[in-house]
Amino acid sequence: MNKLRLFALSLALTCVQIAPLFAADATAAKKAKPDESANNREAAADFFAGPILRLMITFSPEQLAKLSADERNYAEGTLSEVTPSGTTPGQKVLVKLKGSAGTFQHLDGRPSLTLNFDKPAGGQRFHGMKKLHLNNEVQDVTYLSELIAGEVARKAGVPASRCTHVFLELNGHAVGIYLAKEAFTKDFLSAFYKNTGGDLYDGGSYTEINEGLKKDQGDPQDTAALKELIAACQDNDPDPAKRWERLNKILDVEQYMKFTALESFVCHWDGYNYFNHNNYRIYRDPDTGKFSFFMHGMDNCFGDENFSLVPNFKPPRGPMVGAALMSCPQGPPLYWAAVKSAYAVLEQEDWRARVEFAGTRLRDAIAEKDPAQATHYYEKTVLQAMLRIPRRIANIGRQLQDPTWPFFIEQAGVTVPKTWVLDTSTGGKGDTVMLDGRTCLHLVSTGTGVPAWKQKIQLAAGRYRMGSIVGVLGVVSTQDEHGCGGGLWVTGAPRRSNVLEGDGGFHSGEAGGQSMSYEFETTGGEVELVFELRATQGEVWLALDNFSMTRGE
Repeated sequence: MNKLRLFALSLALTCVQIAPLFAADATAAKKAKPDESANNREAAADFFAGPILRLMITFSPEQLAKLSADERNYAEGTLSEVTPSGTTPGQKVLVKLKGSAGTFQHLDGRPSLTLNFDKPAGGQRFHGMKKLHLNNEVQDVTYLSELIAGEVARKAGVPASRCTHVFLELNGHAVGIYLAKEAFTKDFLSAFYKNTGGDLYDGGSYTEINEGLKKDQGDPQDTAALKELIAACQDNDPDPAKRWERLNKILDVEQYMKFTALESFVCHWDGYNYFNHNNYRIYRDPDTGKFSFFMHGMDNCFGDENFSLVPNFKPPRGPMVGAALMSCPQGPPLYWAAVKSAYAVLEQEDWRARVEFAGTRLRDAIAEKDPAQATHYYEKTVLQAMLRIPRRIANIGRQLQDPTWPFFIEQAGVTVPKTWVLDTSTGGKGDTVMLDGRTCLHLVSTGTGVPAWKQKIQLAAGRYRMGSIVGVLGVVSTQDEHGCGGGLWVTGAPRRSNVLEGDGGFHSGEAGGQSMSYEFETTGGEVELVFELRATQGEVWLALDNFSMTRGE
């Protein structure tokens, strides 16, 4: 063997011997490399928990004209942060307008925006995120509804976006406070699922699952799984066991029950399970093959402390998915188990303190520019939210003490005359007034007694639900075996769980209102309806024109 061949053989053996060493070094280097996903999650967490930022978005004249001409499609801008030490170097961002009825505003107003940091050439993440929404919150004077409702949902194990606040300047114009909301991206999904590569659908506006959902992630041509879910919900097999099995195959049933419970907890009347079928996302986990639901669009929550824990599960007002589940005998018990489980978690939290922290944080940020506005914001909105949200959680506990009846399914309306009679025999005052264009029954506490409006009507045997829009001002409630504060019930019925106390709804100088309902059962005959006030001070209203009664199945 010549020297050249000996040298080649020696070199080959050496390479074979040291190759594993290089491989080990490479593996070690790979393991030592920081986890980029973890870093992004940490950066996003710091953004949502950190100080309130002041953001500035600018456009070139050409890009501004592009956005003005087509507000729903992206135009390129530059995003900077304004800090005490100056303005940060700008980064590229694509911007488009967002929002639907009630929230959408044009570029010359206070538009809600979607910011995309992933699509522009040379773009980079913003605080670890590829996408972010800036919502104008025109329907929420507290700026806290979506933030707190999202925390409530996540605490109970239901996916919902994290939120914080920012101050926004748009092309040189200060447009005020915005809610910065986490987008439904794979980064969001990673907080709730191991596999983030599944199909993600946008519930859109007022859209049932069988009405053409938009697919945000996954092959847009592959809708087989969604069709399977729709078919399972529409299955008319007379055997409920087979229907239940089919639903369980394609839907995470326990998660849906918890999702429904949380929509009712936060009074999300504009969510999926209520008549709008609005503000939701659904995701199919590739590991299980099952769909689950996310909460979304919660800027109108917590408006009704007495909101029922049970949606109307009968379509078309009720949800297709919920109706299918509740048609099976396993459905109602599983739903009540989800309600009780979620409540057991939430009642341990100090929600008053959480609202106070978020509201104080925003107040202090506002005060840096406008101390008077900051004080007004805190006193007129935050203090009320600090009371209202804990009262809602307490009301859930009271409703859970009520008898558990089969779900109320609306069957037919009942005409109720407007012949209410005022009873102040034990104390208090009352009259009828016009507020916010409504004829209202009005009650005022004088320190003792129970003033009430009453009406006796004849009803056939069955279950009934009555209710209206109500308001309350300055009520300090008293409590006895019948109930506390203001409320609706029928004479002789068990203790009522609905309560009006503190401030809220509508009163002189304030439009709006919250709803209140009361469900009862009668064997037939004369029934006395009662709107009353058990309090040492304060006043309550019931909108007579909005009062209704429904007989249930």
